[in-house]
Amino acid sequence: MKVSHLVRASALLTAIAGVLVLASAAPPLTTAARAQSPARIVAIGDVHGANEAFVQILQTAGLIDAQQKWSGGTAVLVQTGDVFDRGPGVKAALDLLMRLEDEAKRAGGRVEALIGNHEGMNLLGDFRDVSDAAFASFADSRSEDRRKRAYDDYLKTAKRREGRGDPVASRDEWMAAHPPGFVEYVDALGPRGKYGKWIRSHKVVTSVNRSAFMHAGIRPDLPGTLDDVNRVAADDIAKWDATRAMMAQAQLVPPFCTLKEAVSAAAAEIERIAAAIKAKTPLDDSVTREYVDRLQALLQIDTWSLVDGEGPLWFRGYAQLPETPDNNAQLTALLTKLGVDRFVTGHTPMLPAGRITARFNKRFFLIDTGMLSTYFKGGRASALEIQDGRITAIYADTKTSF
Repeated sequence: MKVSHLVRASALLTAIAGVLVLASAAPPLTTAARAQSPARIVAIGDVHGANEAFVQILQTAGLIDAQQKWSGGTAVLVQTGDVFDRGPGVKAALDLLMRLEDEAKRAGGRVEALIGNHEGMNLLGDFRDVSDAAFASFADSRSEDRRKRAYDDYLKTAKRREGRGDPVASRDEWMAAHPPGFVEYVDALGPRGKYGKWIRSHKVVTSVNRSAFMHAGIRPDLPGTLDDVNRVAADDIAKWDATRAMMAQAQLVPPFCTLKEAVSAAAAEIERIAAAIKAKTPLDDSVTREYVDRLQALLQIDTWSLVDGEGPLWFRGYAQLPETPDNNAQLTALLTKLGVDRFVTGHTPMLPAGRITARFNKRFFLIDTGMLSTYFKGGRASALEIQDGRITAIYADTKTSF
């Protein structure tokens, strides 16, 4: 989400800040406990709504049986994010992962479902890659009534901004952009929703038996620890949740707004406040320093770890950096600093071969092999097994040792 066109509005905050009341800071989040050491780890990369292929590779890896029940015993399954977007089976894959978490725990195993960039996009209201079929899987017999009420809610906020250059969509335009299931989808991904609450309880990166697992990667020059990466991401999500709730309460946006709508409304509100100050028009009590600070932060969302192109949900260096001595040295230093022996990541499809790839002396394993083969030409499901010092790539019809 590029917001360079909003810089002028953001700059006006300097004038606003002097007339607002300071807000108290939120308490820091606690760090998660380290994982116990299992005998067998299986990592699976990007699903992208390809639930049938996901089920197949779980069965091939011996983690679920023919009834899709956990059969992996004490193994640890790590799913490295991007269950969301593009394919139709997002809801089914989420339901499966949520159930397997409980079943694995009862068997002495564990399921670690991590946050990828597409989880981050959806939590932030960026639905550009959600398929109509995925939306439709959340619809029910009352969806049309909800959409009608949602459009009425949209009109209340849109008409307030109409005079500031934001056009109001017609009913037909709005309905086309918000297909059946959209409202339920947004509710389900909210902080109190079934899937939103579940995702928010998970990490961006985890370490198991000195192997680090995450969706994209950590730049060699990024300061801090693995726990710091998780803490910053959780802070970003909480910041968005609080900002969207605040803006909905102020009737700047409807509760189901998208990220694009929220950024646009934040810019318009900042301009309104700045104009009122310039005209020496009194502001109402709701315009506090916290209120404006949150709007300002939203205009800088390109710098948040969930969105930053070089951040831990988007970094592609492990796949794209040349294997030069300098890069090898930097990545070796990163492993040493973080106290791990290897990284296992998804995010960048290993196409057209559709094979798990090892780089930098077999210390960086790239496991996104384009599971959604209807979207990724040459793609297929795969899993990476780490057991007793051996590392093996598992496919539907074969296994390959590294």
